[in-house]
Amino acid sequence: MLPSNLLVARAKGYFIRPKYSVFSDLELYVARKLVRAFSRSVGSKRKHLEDSVKKIEDESFKLGLDYRFARGLAHLLYRRVEFIKPKTKIDPLKARLEIFAETSQLYSFALSEDERRDVLEKVSERLNVSTEELLEAFKAAYEEEQIVGSFKEISAEDLLREYNLSLTQTLLFKALSINIDVEVSGTEAKIILFNVKRLSLMYVAEKRENGIRLTIDGPASVLKQTERYGTRIAKLIPYIVALQRWKIFAKVRKQNKIYSFYITDKYSKLFPKIQLRLVEYDSDVEETFYKRFQTLGSGWKIFREPEPLVVGKHIFIPDFAFAKNGVKVYLEIVGFWTKEYLDRKIKKLRSLRDVKIILAVNEELSCSKVFKKEFEDVILYKKKLPAPEVYLVLKKYDPSPATRIKKKTKEKPIRLPEEAETYISGLKAAKLSTVLEKLSKYGLTYKDVVRVLEEKGFEILWTSVDPNRVIVRKRSVSLNSE
Repeated sequence: MLPSNLLVARAKGYFIRPKYSVFSDLELYVARKLVRAFSRSVGSKRKHLEDSVKKIEDESFKLGLDYRFARGLAHLLYRRVEFIKPKTKIDPLKARLEIFAETSQLYSFALSEDERRDVLEKVSERLNVSTEELLEAFKAAYEEEQIVGSFKEISAEDLLREYNLSLTQTLLFKALSINIDVEVSGTEAKIILFNVKRLSLMYVAEKRENGIRLTIDGPASVLKQTERYGTRIAKLIPYIVALQRWKIFAKVRKQNKIYSFYITDKYSKLFPKIQLRLVEYDSDVEETFYKRFQTLGSGWKIFREPEPLVVGKHIFIPDFAFAKNGVKVYLEIVGFWTKEYLDRKIKKLRSLRDVKIILAVNEELSCSKVFKKEFEDVILYKKKLPAPEVYLVLKKYDPSPATRIKKKTKEKPIRLPEEAETYISGLKAAKLSTVLEKLSKYGLTYKDVVRVLEEKGFEILWTSVDPNRVIVRKRSVSLNSE
């Protein structure tokens, strides 16, 4: 991906499109010169490489190319360089601190040439190095003094393909929504679906005649974590354009206008070809949960990444499946989310009659404001997904005889003391922790309190699993009345 100021895109009417490289002789000439400059810079200082790049950028502009073209290529090439600090006799930071300390003691910071020489001689003598060695260490702290340690070679043609891919990724960073159609085999579909899941994207997956359609919420549609979420979408694009048959359609917001972006596999030759593979998880939430659940002795067998579920035309991608005595329950760990996204997902889950799914929602991946917990089988968590909480939800699906009898037993009404009734009748809005503290004095458990509140017309805003952050309020009362 490129910085947004290096995106070269042309808008015409309602459509927008990056200005892709078409591998013209002029573009290849500039790309080759840049690759050669980076390749020859190994062992030299960074400032010498930057001077060479600047000259090529100026030449490219004079030849009629957009100034962002060469600069964009250089940006990609810099990512292929490993810079190392120059070797010095003493630590650069120590050299700087000693010189500044000596200067502040003897002179003001605006030194004459003689005063500068005097400071360097005193410090070099104290550190037992020559003034030249001291100056080398002093300058080594500057980025321009870094040494080009290595450069990962690339051809000019492949560089231009990487550039085209980066233009696409950068444009989609401004997308409100992205629709992706792919015609794939079963194995390819599974890899793409699991990659969408592993990247924690907000998606809807639908089965089509020869493949799948992905509808993904774009980075420009979220209020928080825009850059982090946009980077995840960028990681998916190379796997899409590497397929045989694909289409991408997006709604893009640029300068307060909404444009349409559309591209198909007709332009596949513009992009790099990579091997279709599963991306790595960026956290250990799944692995840690899997190990912890197995230690519970719950009697449920747990399976990681079961086959995607196809219900009608919709595809669900659970992270785990639990099985016990012929009963199967799925767990989906939601990645990035907004209130609107969860509302849509829950609505679809409610329409499933024969599929049992538990949702686990990471509060730290919220891209919007408060989420009101209205779906029964939702677990909110932070950092680590608590295996015992998942087990508690699974218990109601437990097919054992004891559980079935328990389900048939009608819950007895909870009788409240007059003092508790008086407290609840005067309650408008409060923290759940406060209500629990008050009502626990009358022998009510956590579950009893939640049940009583719901029966008496209260709603509970599950913004957290921490009772101190959960709000209880009468349905007609706004939070502003607290």
